[in-house]
Amino acid sequence: MANWSELHTDVLEHLTSFLSLPDFHRFGAVCRNWHSVARQKRHPPRQLPWLVLGEDDTTHKHKFFSLEENKTYLIEIPELQGQRLCGSSYGWLFTLDIELNFRLLNPLTRKQYDLPPLPPYNSHNNITTYVKGPRSENNFTFEAMQLSLVAKAILDHDPSRSSDFKVLIMYGERNRLAFWKLGDPTWTLIPDAYIRFNDIIFYKEDFYAVGCCSRYNEIYLVNTGLSPCAKRVGPLVKEYDTFTYLVDYLGELLVVQRYRKVYKGQLYKTEKIIIFKIDLEHEKYSVYKPIKGHSVFMGANSCMTVDPSKYPGCKKNALYLTDLPQQVFERHGSKDLLIYDMVEGSFSRYYSTAHYLPASPIWLYPNY
Repeated sequence: MANWSELHTDVLEHLTSFLSLPDFHRFGAVCRNWHSVARQKRHPPRQLPWLVLGEDDTTHKHKFFSLEENKTYLIEIPELQGQRLCGSSYGWLFTLDIELNFRLLNPLTRKQYDLPPLPPYNSHNNITTYVKGPRSENNFTFEAMQLSLVAKAILDHDPSRSSDFKVLIMYGERNRLAFWKLGDPTWTLIPDAYIRFNDIIFYKEDFYAVGCCSRYNEIYLVNTGLSPCAKRVGPLVKEYDTFTYLVDYLGELLVVQRYRKVYKGQLYKTEKIIIFKIDLEHEKYSVYKPIKGHSVFMGANSCMTVDPSKYPGCKKNALYLTDLPQQVFERHGSKDLLIYDMVEGSFSRYYSTAHYLPASPIWLYPNY
């Protein structure tokens, strides 16, 4: 019989390129030789994004849902205990604790960056002040959290590959914008002329945002250079009381409008989705009809596009949606975890729960 532990390294490395993330970890546990190959990680395992569901009440381990295996894993990550998740980008999580300590964490490698204190926003006099030092539980208030709350945070590049990266956040009462780069002592605010932003994205080497002004959604190019500003660059898209996302669909910029109503007085329920393709050059938009077959994982994370033909169980031409951002989530809970078929216009569920989730779920692409 063949001695599997003595297989040549090149053969083992090739095999790892066909494994899902759970199987990749099982591969590394077979023997010393296989473990050594797994640690080198020359061929990252193929994988779908995982859904981060929050802490388990009993073990306090974090729950991760594997869509590919339709299975929930409990993983002990001390750095995530008691943390609120504010964003996910390139496999990194943005975390916020009760003292408003804001961090960027890779949950698999445990590497993290401490981010500057959040800039609370005073809506009455338009003055921004910076919070310094920790807050204790005794003087911590929901109002303080609300003023500093981060609805979404994204990166422009993977910090694992380069330390020259920027963070863009959408925060506060009106979802204002601010950015930070490694080495800056504080956040730099983006003047916004009282626009309420709905979503942010890094698209074709620039940050963009979509915001509501009057009854229309507008697309903005976010300048994070020497003269920070948000400049309107796209067409006006009718808003109709929807929640709006920006999606990079294989190089095409899409606006996804999600029509929702409160269900049974507590939970939001999605009733309809309309997708528009944005032509920034000519400032036009049109109803989008998918033809490429790829699917998108979206929500409080940087949107991720995958080829379903490579992943059993992943539907093609689908939007995998998580629930609302943090502000509305706190009041209504989370059960609206849906798959939207962009061709059929139909809804189905990828994760079912009898009760609302106590933490906002977020997609994470494992990166190590």
